[in-house]
Amino acid sequence: MPLSNIEQHYNKHPEDLRLQRRHGQVEFAVTMHHLHRFLQPHHHILDIGCGTGRYTSALMAEGYQVQAVELVRRNIEVFLKREPTAQVQQGDARYMPFLPDATADVTLLLGPLYHLFGDDEKLRALNEAKRVTKPGGLIFVAYLMNEYSILSYCFDEDRITQLMQQGFVDDQFHIRSAEGELYDYIRLEDIDRLNRLAGLERVTIFSPDGAADYMRTRLNRMSDDTFAHFIQYQTCISERPDLIGAGSHTVDVVKVP
Repeated sequence: MPLSNIEQHYNKHPEDLRLQRRHGQVEFAVTMHHLHRFLQPHHHILDIGCGTGRYTSALMAEGYQVQAVELVRRNIEVFLKREPTAQVQQGDARYMPFLPDATADVTLLLGPLYHLFGDDEKLRALNEAKRVTKPGGLIFVAYLMNEYSILSYCFDEDRITQLMQQGFVDDQFHIRSAEGELYDYIRLEDIDRLNRLAGLERVTIFSPDGAADYMRTRLNRMSDDTFAHFIQYQTCISERPDLIGAGSHTVDVVKVP
């Protein structure tokens, strides 16, 4: 059976390496900061779309009970090589019949919605996460943001005119991702609409990386001390409403009714 475009991507661009590079370290550190705000020692965590298990491994090391689900077989192999005792199953975030209802105190959905197109597909994943999370539990939902893609891949690569003429970017500069592509990019109003449709209540929303993806080469040139301050800076400003949505990722923390 031929590999899907998602599998081809993660076979070529290992997720394990991304989170070890400096821009990925910012995203990881800020996300862990916000996780620690809400986690309790007794919590059972479900990591859906766990990639190579960086978050699962870190949380296991802190003593949490974590169950993981991942679509891409190669990611699972990398994960288990590093963390052979991890509980990880292969599965699709949109349909996980092997998981019982209302078992997780906190559910992580930190990647699957990058690759799901349109409200219907995203809602399938949100509703599955809602189903497996306890009432009153939290879901951390990550999204890829429209403006990062517009600035980085349309303007910086001088492709904006061509993409608008082809209909891939509308006259409001909203990317129209077609099914079969790798990523779908959205804006804050899209996230708000999905929450209303899924019946989820926002607790907070934050930018885990801010300017980090725009500053990759600059981050790499920073001294260790300056880089540590950059992580502190992004942690400090991560919930500022005037900056959320400007980075490459946004994480929405929502409560299950």
